[in-house]
Parts: sequence; structure tokens; C-alpha cells
Amino acid sequence: MAIFGAFKLYQIREIEFSARIFTVLKALATWTFVLATLIYITKLDFSRGVFFITIILTTTFIVVCRYLLFRRRQKNISTNNPEIIILGTGDRSNHIESNIKSNFPNASIIKLDINESKNHEYLINHSPTEIFVADEHLSRDLVLSIIADDRFGHHSFRVILDVFKLVTGEILLNDIDEIPSIVPKRKPHTIYNLGKRVFDIIISLIGIILSSPIWLFIMLTIKLDTKGSILIHQIRAGYNGKPFTMLKFRTMHHSVALYEISPNTESDPRITKVGKVLRRLSLDELPQLWNILKGDMSLVGPRPEMEFIVQSYAPWQRLRLNAKPGLTGLWQILGRKDIPLHKNLEYDFYYICNRDLLLDITIILKTIPAVLFGRGAY
Repeated sequence: MAIFGAFKLYQIREIEFSARIFTVLKALATWTFVLATLIYITKLDFSRGVFFITIILTTTFIVVCRYLLFRRRQKNISTNNPEIIILGTGDRSNHIESNIKSNFPNASIIKLDINESKNHEYLINHSPTEIFVADEHLSRDLVLSIIADDRFGHHSFRVILDVFKLVTGEILLNDIDEIPSIVPKRKPHTIYNLGKRVFDIIISLIGIILSSPIWLFIMLTIKLDTKGSILIHQIRAGYNGKPFTMLKFRTMHHSVALYEISPNTESDPRITKVGKVLRRLSLDELPQLWNILKGDMSLVGPRPEMEFIVQSYAPWQRLRLNAKPGLTGLWQILGRKDIPLHKNLEYDFYYICNRDLLLDITIILKTIPAVLFGRGAY
């Protein structure tokens, strides 16, 4: 049940276009691995034959029952004449419309051009079964501002947008059920917050202990390389905009102002010789393990931004402050400095609306190769 929950297989969707069998199989494969590991560790006297028969029967029953349940729900939805709104007027919205009509012939489909203000009022006063955002011509800022608007807080959105393809992997329009559902201002469960905090404390504490020799070496090389302090202390905007002092190893010359815009090229003359190596391997971020241990930051979350940049945020952009800032996040694994921090807010928005422990662990695991290969690190 915990594994199926992590794979969001208990998430009820009003409109389903597939039985999500591939996701079910992935969850069952994970369950098999966990079960086999537990049996091995605990040295249980468990018949291999019984184990394999259990796996086969469980997989068969769950797949068949879920498919039958999916067909039953699809039939019920089709007879209830669902109302579906499609925000968009281009080829992408037409493709979505044809898929809906082929699966739900009795559905009432309304297509709206969201660029027209009168349609905003229509959307506010209606509660359709589903809302699809599907227009290749809509700007990123417009889509995210709509989703974040308080007036649309009673809606959930199914978004088809290139930025979300980058996050979730390539999305095929004939597999609409894999489109991420975006729920504005979604608050994570208390259990998730507790588990995440415990995880942060354990990993940051282990990280500090294991990396302490590296800290000493870095401190020595910085001191020998240039004049100035070893650490820099910057005030950053944290959870709900609350300021905190973020720690980093100094990678630029001591004459550089504390709140300068971060370098976006490797050849930036402000970076010291040692600083280039530290930034390439992200070792300058190591002191933030202390911030995580204190509770100012988390292992995974939006990167903490400078306050003067936060002050210029539009209302929807301030949603990135709804989560505790992190050492790593979607931005780091999908581009890092190739996409400037102040232009990567859609990644933070997606994370905040969909965060769970499985997504956190996935981001941490994908951060490792990103750091080792120095992708986008300047």
C-alpha cells in the first residue's frame, strides 16, 4: 500500500484515459524488490516456490482487477455526461478534444481562449469535471499565473506544456492520462513533512561527518589561493519568505560585492582558481548541510533566492516560497545554470504541486550524475 501510494496509484481522477497498467507494473516490481530484500535481510525461512507463485498471482489479480475497475469507472463517467473545459484553440487542443470524444462520446466539451478576459469569469463561475490546459501558443507566464490565481483555487488543471514534458518525460498526446495534474497551493500531508524532516536530519548529519576532511581541505586551499574569508554568509528568502543566513564556501574574489548576480559562464573573471573547481563539483554548497540540519533548508526544494530578486516577483512567482528551500531540486537536474535561477520558476512550481518522498528521492539520485559531470555548473 505504501509503494502504491508513492506511485500515486490511489489518486482518484475524474477522467481516466488509461488503466495505468505500466505504472502498476513498475510499482509491483518495486514491491517485489523490497519484499525479496526484507526476506534476505531477516533470513526468513520462506519457500522460493511460494514466493514466485505469490508474485505471479498478486500481479495477475491486481492488473486484472484494476483494468476491470477502470472500464467500469469509464463507463459510469461516460453515461454521466461529464463537462470538460479545454483552455486552448490550437492543434494541441484539437487533438485532446478528439481523444475525449472517442473515449467519452457523451461528454460536454467547451473550448475557451484564455487570452480573452470574459473567459476568465466563465472559468471562475463554473466547476467542470476536468480542465485541460492545451495550447502551444500560450505563454509560460500566462499558464502559471492562471493556475496560481486564487480565484481558480477550487479547480485542478491537467497541463500539456513543453515545460512539464521536460519534468515528467516525453508525453504522448494519445496517452493523456499521464499528463500531470496541477492543484494550486497544494499543501503536503503532515506525515510527508515529518518524514522529510527526519530524512533531512539523518542525511545532513551523515554528510557533515563524512565530508569533514573535505571541508578542512577546501578551507585550506581557499585560504592559500586568495585573500578574504573562507565562508560567505548571505541573507536569502526562505520558507514563506522568512529570511535566513545561507552558508557557502567563497568562490569569488574578496573584492566582489556579497549580493552580486551569480556567474553564468565558466570564464567569469570574478571566480577564483579554486572557486572554478568548487563550483564545477558543487562543493561550494557543502556548508548548506548545516543549514539543512538547523531546519532553514531541506535536501530537496526550490533554491533559496536573494531577497532583492524575490521583491520583484509576480504573485504567482511567490508560490515558490511555499516550500522550504533546498540544496537540490528539479532545476539542478534539468539544466542548472543553463537555465538562470530567476527563469526556472516553473520547475519549482511543478515540484511544490507534486512533491512527495518518491519525487524527493528521485531528484536526489538524479542530482548525483548532474554534479559528477558538472552539467550547467559555473
